[in-house]
Amino acid sequence: MSAILAVCGEAFCAMVSDGRMVEEPILNAKPRIIAEDLPKLRKINKNFLVGFAGDTLAAVQIVNALDEYDTRYLTLEKAVRVLAEKARTVSVLPVGVRLLVGGRGRKGNFLLTSLGSEDNYLPQTQEARPGAYLIEGACSHTEIAPFLEQKVKPEAASWQSLDDIAKTLDGCIAAIAEADRSVNTRYYREIIL
Repeated sequence: MSAILAVCGEAFCAMVSDGRMVEEPILNAKPRIIAEDLPKLRKINKNFLVGFAGDTLAAVQIVNALDEYDTRYLTLEKAVRVLAEKARTVSVLPVGVRLLVGGRGRKGNFLLTSLGSEDNYLPQTQEARPGAYLIEGACSHTEIAPFLEQKVKPEAASWQSLDDIAKTLDGCIAAIAEADRSVNTRYYREIIL
């Protein structure tokens, strides 16, 4: 039902999503498209972003739990706890939900956290290191790892600008869209510097 990709470095976090929402479950080779222009990421405040793939209605309920707080002062770490707690109370279609939370943590360091329904929303957090990129992705109906290995990781060494990163992530989503009809090439991007 969607694809989301995230890259965090020592001084930024960027996310790109597609815009397609399809009816679940997908019953044949041509899914019923509900929306073509639905961003699956949200900049919560100047410090962090949240993106998702999977059951869109469930994911939106989960992410909207952050609105119960003054988001201007919400930390990435607190948001992850809120999202995990809320997620455990929301019914999810068999396609599941995967959330990515990236940006500046409470101590100013860049973090990327992944949590999803398949592991009861147990957060997996990584800290960006100098000279390296954290690269994560999620897709509802397609294994994302081969696309990250073939399309993103080989280009990461030659990135010189945020435009280079956006081009790579857009290209990865385009490749996923060729293989998975629940994904389109309407790109939505957000960044934290």
